[in-house]
Amino acid sequence: MALPKAFQNPKDFFDECIAFLKEYQYLYKFPNTDILVQNVLEKIEVDNLENVDVFDKNFKLPAFDILEDLFSKLERLKAIHNVFEEINGLENSVQVPVSPKKRHEIVYLAKEVKGVCEENECDVVVDFGSGLGYLDQIIFETSHLKVLGLECNSSHYVGAKKRQSKYHANSTENVKYIKHTINDNSDSQIGEYLKDKFLNFNGFCIAGLHACDDLTVVALDLFLKMEKAKAMVIMPCCYHKMEQEEGIFKNFPLSNCLKEVFEKENGFQFMGVPFLRLGAQPPCLVEDNLEDSVFNLLARGVLQLYANKHNCKLKRNKRKAVKTKSMDRNFETYIQDACTGFSLSHNSEPSFLKDKVDSPEAGNLSIDLDEIRSIWRENSSSMVQKKAAIFILLQNCLQPVIENFILYDRIVYLKEKGLKNCQFKRIVNERISPRCLALLAYK
Repeated sequence: MALPKAFQNPKDFFDECIAFLKEYQYLYKFPNTDILVQNVLEKIEVDNLENVDVFDKNFKLPAFDILEDLFSKLERLKAIHNVFEEINGLENSVQVPVSPKKRHEIVYLAKEVKGVCEENECDVVVDFGSGLGYLDQIIFETSHLKVLGLECNSSHYVGAKKRQSKYHANSTENVKYIKHTINDNSDSQIGEYLKDKFLNFNGFCIAGLHACDDLTVVALDLFLKMEKAKAMVIMPCCYHKMEQEEGIFKNFPLSNCLKEVFEKENGFQFMGVPFLRLGAQPPCLVEDNLEDSVFNLLARGVLQLYANKHNCKLKRNKRKAVKTKSMDRNFETYIQDACTGFSLSHNSEPSFLKDKVDSPEAGNLSIDLDEIRSIWRENSSSMVQKKAAIFILLQNCLQPVIENFILYDRIVYLKEKGLKNCQFKRIVNERISPRCLALLAYK
């Protein structure tokens, strides 16, 4: 990302940003599912809230005097980025079945890769996490660059080969796929793959779409190590999935500059997984569906409060445990769906589960629906909903600052390693693809 205009150097920015984040840690320290367990909404104290309609389309934060200090600090910490420029007709180059979001992402990332390769005399692209090969094929078709796709998932690797045979048979000599798990020591293997597949080449560009968890950081180190790696265009995501060792993230903070401030302020105590998750959460237009967001937040919070009360853990039985889009904020429908979407785990059967009769809809899940309904009534008043709405809006305002904090740490890291030409750039439309930022680096 970038250093906000109010600051002259990284240390001053990190100092002030950590002080701000420490002061307002109640907005992100805990998982949103624990919002009722941790009494987070008690921290939302604003005057005259009962007379304000926070769900009105014209309502904007800051609307309360007590929040002025928060927003004045936020304004200082905001970074200014480039405006995305859309090109008419660019997406028409994709002639195979693919979602509109994926089409948008691959054509604009391919466009950026092409430009970077031209500027840095790269004739090969190495795609980190190539998936089904969508990006690789569009890079070749629009730039005629050779592409090496590296993918650790066997089904994706096989799928990419099948798609190539079906849709892109003319690319087999120039787009190659290898099943490989990228790690800190992949530099020699990548070098061998390139020699084997493409013989002679001038230099290569590392590319990556949705480089999850630690992959972006691994890519940075490999880029620095490999002599023929001349450029990089990679889009990071899922910061909260980065590897941890005894509760400490292996690759956050990354720069020595931030590490010094972080350790001094015991940042690990309040910048954990929920913090990084909020940074990875795409900025969204919550005003358009704020009531739905509040319902989902509180309904899930009620389930968590129930489980916590009985010393149990909720476990999702499927990726989307509750299908909230079709229930029109009906809590009765929500809990019936939750009975099949979640299961309770516990070390020994608590007394509250004894003598409960499982309903056919509940499967193996035994819960007291009457008690859950009672908890909902206690935590869904008009005032609670308004506070939950303000909490969501405040998180949405914090998200860009948190993401900039995380990503600027990586820029400082690269500069500490002697790399001068590096920046984050918005390369896609965030309304189509919320993960819109790419790290560009050149040697």
